[in-house]
Amino acid sequence: MTTGARGKLENVRTFSFIFTFLVMYLFWLLNSGVFELFYLSLGAASAFFVAYVFHSRFALIKDAHSAVRAFVRFMGYLPWIIREIALANWDIIKRVLDPGMPIDPHIISFQSTLKSDLAMTTLANSITLTPGTITIDIDPDGTFYVHSIAREPAESLLAEPPCEMAARVGYIFGDFMNPFKKDEYHGRQEQEVK
Repeated sequence: MTTGARGKLENVRTFSFIFTFLVMYLFWLLNSGVFELFYLSLGAASAFFVAYVFHSRFALIKDAHSAVRAFVRFMGYLPWIIREIALANWDIIKRVLDPGMPIDPHIISFQSTLKSDLAMTTLANSITLTPGTITIDIDPDGTFYVHSIAREPAESLLAEPPCEMAARVGYIFGDFMNPFKKDEYHGRQEQEVK
């Protein structure tokens, strides 16, 4: 291993360790709510131990530049997903209160164009957070299986690849350079599973 590669590996390990320690310590502080020296030091020791043992598995973003970029992009994603959640809530309210609105459960599948596990997990959580749809499985090849209260709430997931939600999530984690340029993506087959 060259000295340049070894130095980069050490930087990744250091960032991963510090990031894991800070997240674990913040989690400790938020859950304990006690700010006495004994508990603060106990929390620091616990966070240090967890970070030392698990930092390579916990921090999925391995460098500070990528972490900051993903954080900034995620902050831009939050208003959009909150709006989508509000619209989906309104759709569910209409379906429950109006007998004319269909409640016709479907399971759809679609091939995502996301590459990283973190991006696929974020997309799955975003789908599940949106009322009326639940991600029930993700295959290793990136095929998502989603249960929907009716066909219409899941229609946007079956849009030309990538769907808007996948494009926005992929942009957060760098899977897509420009999430709204359709010619950069490979075709996706859509199908419905009954």
